[in-house]
Amino acid sequence: MTWLWLASAVAQTLNVPPRPAGAMTGRQFTNVIASTPSPSSSFSDRENWIFYQVINGNVPNWMRTLKPINASYSGHTATYYVAPDYLAIGSDQDYFLMPTTPLLAQRLGERLGCTLPTRKMVGAIWTNAAVKLAPQTFNPGAPDFYDILSLEVFGGENVAVRSKRDLQTNSQPFGALVGGDKKDVIISSLIYSNLTGGVPKPVVIYGWHQLSPYGVPIQGAVNVHEESYADYSHGTRLVQMNLTVDGGANTVTNVLTSATLAGLLSDETISPSFTIPLPRYTVPAFPPVVMLPPRSQTVSTGVNVTFTTAAIGDLPLAYRWQFNGANIVGATNDTLTVSNVTPAGAGNYSVIVTNNAGVTNSRAAILRIRTNSFPVMFADDFETNSSANWNLFFGTTNGITDYDVDWAYDFSLSPCSFNGLTALIPPAPNSPDGSTRALRLAVNQNDTNAVIAAVSLYPKNRFFSGNFALKFDLWLHYPGGAGGSGAGVAGSTQHATFGLNHLGTNVNWAAPSATASDGLWFGVDGEGGDSKDYRAYAGNLAGTQTDLVAAGTSGLTASNNVATIFQNLFPTSRFETGGAPGKNWVEVEVRYTNNAVMWLMYGTVIAQRNNSTTFTNGNIMIGLMDVFNSIAAPARDSFVLFDNLRVENLTPTPIRFQSATRLPNGQVSLLLTNVPGDNYWLDASTNLTAWQQIAFVSATNSTFTLVDSNATSFSSRYYRARR
Repeated sequence: MTWLWLASAVAQTLNVPPRPAGAMTGRQFTNVIASTPSPSSSFSDRENWIFYQVINGNVPNWMRTLKPINASYSGHTATYYVAPDYLAIGSDQDYFLMPTTPLLAQRLGERLGCTLPTRKMVGAIWTNAAVKLAPQTFNPGAPDFYDILSLEVFGGENVAVRSKRDLQTNSQPFGALVGGDKKDVIISSLIYSNLTGGVPKPVVIYGWHQLSPYGVPIQGAVNVHEESYADYSHGTRLVQMNLTVDGGANTVTNVLTSATLAGLLSDETISPSFTIPLPRYTVPAFPPVVMLPPRSQTVSTGVNVTFTTAAIGDLPLAYRWQFNGANIVGATNDTLTVSNVTPAGAGNYSVIVTNNAGVTNSRAAILRIRTNSFPVMFADDFETNSSANWNLFFGTTNGITDYDVDWAYDFSLSPCSFNGLTALIPPAPNSPDGSTRALRLAVNQNDTNAVIAAVSLYPKNRFFSGNFALKFDLWLHYPGGAGGSGAGVAGSTQHATFGLNHLGTNVNWAAPSATASDGLWFGVDGEGGDSKDYRAYAGNLAGTQTDLVAAGTSGLTASNNVATIFQNLFPTSRFETGGAPGKNWVEVEVRYTNNAVMWLMYGTVIAQRNNSTTFTNGNIMIGLMDVFNSIAAPARDSFVLFDNLRVENLTPTPIRFQSATRLPNGQVSLLLTNVPGDNYWLDASTNLTAWQQIAFVSATNSTFTLVDSNATSFSSRYYRARR
């Protein structure tokens, strides 16, 4: 008896890892899954995210310590351990009680060494609960106002349950055993027997015990819904598989399949005809799903680059990294490090994930190598609120202000639905790992004011002339799928805008009527939903801007996303809409050299032309314009991100040798001046014809010294430096 008491008193814990630093809160998690479809198949995108969060430890700490329940039957005793509340995702204070399908509940239980409760166990949990809550139901008489399967109703239920739970936290802190807040998904013989017509594979629901009449469940054990069903009133209560029986270690499986012990946990008759040893939901094989694809990066020569991924699926998972479609020898972990990168290492990196159920290939990440650099004349990485350094102008056809400008916007938990799968927006290519702040712009966010509108931003007190380039990382987000399909409203296409040689005093956009404009600027949409996805304009201080595409003088290679150049640059292997740069970070550059303007993305020329206007110098511009009288649906998914913006001087001071000194030991010391941040090759020759590369230098200061230790082998030697 004493040993049994000790075994019951020892705390048992849920088998999940520690909650990661920076893990999503409950509200953040619901924002992510709001972009996923409702569970409608054996394993939906939404349930992938639930599974991913739980197995990676994003559950409240109070949920981890399991509560003992004592049971007795026919001279036998048992102690089993249950989660203090239903499955929750998030932090201790900001959590979300997340309904799941029985398939996910079963899969999670088996991954964590748990099972689901029986009907008898649910009753015992309610009886032992220190916190008994009154069930919160939604009005079934008003079906037009809600959908019990929707995330909105799930959220309303959470708010209602949480408000009641908070009333008892002083006497019963989080972690106390709670009952009455959900119906239970249970294991039962009803999974296989007494089936309802048209529901060959059901979920069995039971419980939601009431305070009045006290202890009476709203729902008896029923199996009328199919196994992919999950509504707001359902909950997943995890029960540890290991338990004690009569003072000895045992398992729920052994107890439920024992004619003499089953009564400890179940009030159902265990039929000897069952071919499955334990009542459970038969989960299908779970092929790999890549939740976090590797991200594109742009780095300087000589650094180490690490690509990471995260995948879920039946264990074990195997990884195979590829470079430009070919396997990388020895690259079989969930991370890949490319050391001391050179231009030869630039290209596409992807990972193939396999298990016994299938195989999947991640989207490719692009690695680009900076082989030269130029002095920076202006820069803003938008890591902090820099609004004081910018001027903003807004234009609209009806005079109503409807735009969002979010400085230092943290997009790390912003969901992105890509070909039916939801991921998170990764850091921009020119950002380090973990840097997830940018400038976010949006227009037409008010669903009552659909107008043609735009916003333009200029850095204050800036003037650029000569040869220079505007560069930045760009993310164009749009609702729906490829081409904006399923977005709910036609014509929601919006364009990121950017240009140079501006006065910095006007909004520059495709205004439908005469309005002052200036400079040279371009526009591009993300989903290819316009007849002119790629646009070019010249300002007109006295009237309507000049549409250079319509005038036939844009210098664009093409203006529609179906053009071959864009299909090749933005292929469907990496982009949801072929030929359009949306839902991916792309590197954008606008150059002005020798009175010619050039627009590039990923280093590929999109447009180039000589400048025949009077706008030959001035400020830079970034912005967003909507050229349609319509609202995107949902509007929150229509925005643009700008990151790592800089203006570079394309005519830097050249590298120069200041001196070459023969040292007493015969070596030669070379002193050079250069542009900080530039990379150089240093070559040597004895005859000015045959050159040998002797060093690579990444300059950090305006001068650097290099010693040629091999000079002792030569009577004379020539040197040259190459940027």
